[in-house]
Amino acid sequence: MAAWYRVLSLVGGRRAILALGGLYVALAVWWTVVSAGEAVSIGEFIVFALIAGPGLVVLYTGYRLPHFDIRDEFEPTVAGWSLGALVLMLGLLGFYSLQPGESVDGLGSVLILTALASVAGLAAGIHNGQSRTRAHELEVTVDELATANERLERHRRYTDDVLDAIDDVFYVLDESGNLRRWNESLREVTGYSSDEIASMHATDFFGEDDRDTIRAAVQTAFETGSVEVQLDFRTSDGERIPFEFAATTLEDPWGETVLAGIGRDVTGRVDREQRLEELVDRLEESNERLEQFAYAASHDLQEPLRMVSSYLQLIEQRYADELDDDGREFIDYAADGADRMRDMIDGLLQYSRVDTRGDPFEPVDLNAVFDDVCDDLQVRIDESDAEITVDDLPRVQGDRGQLRQLFQNLLDNAIEYSGDEPPRIDVSVERDGAEYVFSVRDEGIGIPGSDSERVFEVFQRLHAPDDHAGTGIGLALCERIVERHGVRTSAARPGSTDEQSESLGVDAKEASVGSTDERGESDGVRSSGTRTGSTDEQCESVGGDIWVDSEPGAGSTFRFTLPRNDG
Repeated sequence: MAAWYRVLSLVGGRRAILALGGLYVALAVWWTVVSAGEAVSIGEFIVFALIAGPGLVVLYTGYRLPHFDIRDEFEPTVAGWSLGALVLMLGLLGFYSLQPGESVDGLGSVLILTALASVAGLAAGIHNGQSRTRAHELEVTVDELATANERLERHRRYTDDVLDAIDDVFYVLDESGNLRRWNESLREVTGYSSDEIASMHATDFFGEDDRDTIRAAVQTAFETGSVEVQLDFRTSDGERIPFEFAATTLEDPWGETVLAGIGRDVTGRVDREQRLEELVDRLEESNERLEQFAYAASHDLQEPLRMVSSYLQLIEQRYADELDDDGREFIDYAADGADRMRDMIDGLLQYSRVDTRGDPFEPVDLNAVFDDVCDDLQVRIDESDAEITVDDLPRVQGDRGQLRQLFQNLLDNAIEYSGDEPPRIDVSVERDGAEYVFSVRDEGIGIPGSDSERVFEVFQRLHAPDDHAGTGIGLALCERIVERHGVRTSAARPGSTDEQSESLGVDAKEASVGSTDERGESDGVRSSGTRTGSTDEQCESVGGDIWVDSEPGAGSTFRFTLPRNDG
């Protein structure tokens, strides 16, 4: 049987069927010609039709075999069924002829019976081929489904492994708030087992006072498509852990809308916020004490000075004739000290009020400010024969009065320390990213590099009062004004609900409390800038820096930065 199938496979099942059909048609023609002679009777025509008809059916079926939805490898089986039926019929006819007195009369009968048998076998073969084809397709489909299920299982395990590797809590909720899926972090954080979590509602992970908030958040998420909320997770031990939750709706494989999201432990951030609030409270208290000190300096400290000055004047007026030269010199020293003390208190009062008494920021034309400063210093400019050049200055956002004080102090300082030559002062500005860099350069006596930081400290003077007038507060006041005008930005961290935040002025100063790191450039030192002591290392400052580049005898260049205000 196997040998017979191999022969048919080599020949081709379809070719064998076509050959069999053609053979019977040829035999029908041959038998008719041989038996009929010159004329064909009706009986002979019927025999012809009964032989040729099945042959034509087999021939047509072989031609149409590709359209019977039978795989090519099963076509030899179809041919085998047809040939097998033919052989079986021949066997039956032979067996019948073995009976005494019985036989099959004539070759025509044999051809008719075997032709009909081949058609019947062909029909059975086609049915068998279609059945085997469907069975093969079903087997292939089953194998494909098994392979797909295996891939899906591997993908599910991979997805579970990925989700379990995430430190954040992952969860999927249905519209009722029931958990549909979660990762290992949920079990680790809460302390509940997987079986316990499977039977829990979203509100079961929170305290009674937060459950209404959770229900409202879930409802809002399904209505709007997303939600963010910060609440305390309650563990199986009753511990509360601050978590921030962010979720978005999506459609699951079954077409149902679910809520998928993550929860992140924000204990560290909450602690930082608490510490920052405490720091702000302490700074507010400090500012309040500073205000009190400023009030005391304005009234209580100046009153005794006025009394000292008044009595010194009375002594000089009433006893001028009785005082010798030393006495008058002593009185002059005392009066001068009282005046300088009054100036220092006034300067300290200005310094303390930069943040607390400054005007709200508004667009300021620095060209107009600079013109006003030059008008105020016109007498000193004329007396010293000073030459001042200035670039076209931009508009910035700031406190006009304080910016005027800033330029006045820097110009006055350049004139005061110009040396023996007439002062030559150049004021310029250039854009650097999001800020302007201003420069006030002179050709005066300069500043030693070791003193580049000290000149910005309160009451720090590099020269004796007899050599150069001043209180030692002017540059410190400039630094405080520049810092107030700086902008600090902070980019929101991943998972944070905060957008980019900005703060002006006092925050830049306050955030530097405790910092000892200052930024230097060239030969000078920037007195402020990026501060490693800040409570947030992610913050960046725009503007708010002032520093000096100088060498003794080579002049000084004071530089400061202000944020651009192109809008």
